[in-house]
Amino acid sequence: MSSPPDFPVMNILELKEKKGNYPGVVVEIGFGHGEFLHYLADVKLNFLIVGIEIASKYFKKVMYRMLREGIPNVVLLKEDARTVLYYAFEPNSIDEIYANFPDPWPKSGQKKRRITNEKSLRLIFSRLKKGGTFYLSTDSVILKEELLEFVRERGMEIEKRSGSPFPIKTKYERKWQSSNKEIHYFIIKKSDEDNFGVEEGEVIVTMPHVVVEASKSFLKDFIGKFKPFEKKEKGCHFKSERAFLANTEDEILIPILINEEFINQRIFVSLRRKGEEYTLKLYERDKIIVTRCVLKDLYSIKDFILRNFEVKIVRGNL
Repeated sequence: MSSPPDFPVMNILELKEKKGNYPGVVVEIGFGHGEFLHYLADVKLNFLIVGIEIASKYFKKVMYRMLREGIPNVVLLKEDARTVLYYAFEPNSIDEIYANFPDPWPKSGQKKRRITNEKSLRLIFSRLKKGGTFYLSTDSVILKEELLEFVRERGMEIEKRSGSPFPIKTKYERKWQSSNKEIHYFIIKKSDEDNFGVEEGEVIVTMPHVVVEASKSFLKDFIGKFKPFEKKEKGCHFKSERAFLANTEDEILIPILINEEFINQRIFVSLRRKGEEYTLKLYERDKIIVTRCVLKDLYSIKDFILRNFEVKIVRGNL
């Protein structure tokens, strides 16, 4: 369900549409308590300010504040920042990206979660415009060293500061300063239109579905014949569970985990009866980012139906 126009929370499809209405876009990754996001909204009135936060307690707090104050140029997404950057933005489309005291994920097995691992940094710089800027503030030696290694290997210029370039201090900044921790401030400007080998993630806008005619026992027969599977195919990792009846005997659901580039999703595929027709589609479509792997999974289930049952395709776009 779409949000009303004055509601700050958006999904990726809504953001893709809205960002074209502004001359520039600024992104804050992990806005926390929202102090810096509010500052950006004040000083960049003509820009769309996109705040991304995965932690529910921070997200709700800032959402209610934005609603109370009616700040028109801020939108919020509760999502992994890499998912938003990859699927909502094309290369060379963002003016500035900020990351203030991101989680350092210090354990060796947590490297893939860090904002400064090579894959994450390639994504960040691919989305910046030529002349666009990435700002990182951190007290983490790990994040500092990973960032410096990345820019050094690519011959990029980096500005290092011992003090913040901004007049506002976030809660975490005040906390680390009061603990006498050394804080590092980095400013890296992108000098060209290099996409760092990261293309735009494809998002399917239309509702993928197919309608078939089948026997009255089709749903029962499907549950009996469908077996959970796990497979990897061209960048997609699928792992399904058993199909089960939903709250009505006219619908079954198939839970499937799908892991792919910059996103992991648990989706439910619905097979629903209406008369003699059965519709294969996504359950709760508005909560799913329909990627190429999601579409591939739907095609796979459609092919399973055609191979194992006597059905007639009536209509659809699968």
